[in-house]
Amino acid sequence: MDVLILYQAFPHNGVEPKRRASSKSGKPRGQIFLFLRDAGVALMFVVLLLVAMFAYTGLWPPLVVVESNSMMHGDDNTSHVGAIDTGDLVLVKKVTKPSDIATYADGLSNGHKTYGDYGDVVVYKKFGSDVGTPIIHRAMIYLEANADGQSYRSESLRDAPPSAWSLTVENDTWDHITGRIILKDVGYTHLPIGIDVGSILTRAEFGGTAPVNVFVTKGDHNTDTDLTYWGPVEFGWVVGKARGEIPWFGLLKLWSTDSLGAAAPPNSVRDLWISIILIVVTPIAVDLALTIRDRRSERRRKTFSAREWTEEKEPTISDEKSEKG
Repeated sequence: MDVLILYQAFPHNGVEPKRRASSKSGKPRGQIFLFLRDAGVALMFVVLLLVAMFAYTGLWPPLVVVESNSMMHGDDNTSHVGAIDTGDLVLVKKVTKPSDIATYADGLSNGHKTYGDYGDVVVYKKFGSDVGTPIIHRAMIYLEANADGQSYRSESLRDAPPSAWSLTVENDTWDHITGRIILKDVGYTHLPIGIDVGSILTRAEFGGTAPVNVFVTKGDHNTDTDLTYWGPVEFGWVVGKARGEIPWFGLLKLWSTDSLGAAAPPNSVRDLWISIILIVVTPIAVDLALTIRDRRSERRRKTFSAREWTEEKEPTISDEKSEKG
């Protein structure tokens, strides 16, 4: 620093120049400009991300927040990356026809898995109504109503291994089902589940309508299908199928709106705060490291320049002797 001051104190013409008054107003304006620039870049990034998600899903909003534990794997309220847990944000893709959805029964033959089990997870409106929170559960089977109005068929059972399913009515076959379907070794519990096709037929008869094609859905954490709670799901009720997730961050919305339907998994809460701290601290740490590096580089550059100028301008011993001579 001393060399740098010496360099400034002795200009080329031997006269110390008048120092310009620094404009204090320039710094705040510059800081405001930089803040607005960074905020604009961040906002643009968020907008582009949302546009990309909308372009992929075909739905707005493209994300849903999971309020309950009905899709969790395990009984200890521990979340797992790759499963749908309380507080997760899930990306939902639009579907245009029933065949866009692969069910659990389809997965038995083609191996299609999502979120830790066979088949797609779908989001649907209860009874097709916009009132109330939609349900996010796994599509277990798709049933097509036969022309006789008294039975269903399921082509996915035709292709599934016989050891993975059975029918409770003796004369029932995959293309003529009137009783219960038993799917064996289901989910993380590896327990059988029953699908009461007879109750669907009775429901239609009681409502005075002919049976229609329906999905039967189930929460991975639940012991029974949604037939017990909401009944069968018509395709027109389906919002879309789940594709991808952002774990933990939906808890922020659930806390702020007091809409948490089940206790938040403790490890999700822990991982959420760790993620937030990293998101906040990492840019600050990187910016600080870059600032320190730049200041050191600038200090070395100025010191080197000052030394060069000093060595160039200071007279040598031989020069002094020649002047005296």
